[in-house]
Amino acid sequence: GFESRMKAFITNHYDLGLCHVAAYHKSYQKGSNDVMALVNASGVLRAMNDDISFHMCSSISKSIPCIIVLMMGQTLARRSSGLDHNLVCKIMVVTFVICFLILQTMMEPLRASIKAIYVSFAQHPQSLSQAFPLLYHRLSRVALDNSSE
Repeated sequence: GFESRMKAFITNHYDLGLCHVAAYHKSYQKGSNDVMALVNASGVLRAMNDDISFHMCSSISKSIPCIIVLMMGQTLARRSSGLDHNLVCKIMVVTFVICFLILQTMMEPLRASIKAIYVSFAQHPQSLSQAFPLLYHRLSRVALDNSSE
């Protein structure tokens, strides 16, 4: 039914599959399937679902442009009494979009690094234990809690 088709779609188009595409030159669907199998087997999926870093990056990427646009709007409203309001609104919208896209681009390496840590734990936990012992122990604890449920 619908649920099985959605599960298959998610498995075939999982964004963490890009780790395997980059590292092993796999196709996107093959990389997504392999990573999804690793994540499910390792029990790290719960930790990924509980992780708020992606939401924080998104919130920062939205909040800062809002603040910039509000300050710019106040400045334009005070200093240019003869400006058309439609033009001011267009300037503010364009400014928001540009700032948002710049910040999203700046946050992407952080998001990609976090995703790579999850894939690293799922694929080869011992290498993560040597490089990042605190993260390894946290993810191990979550994976154990997940497997006991």
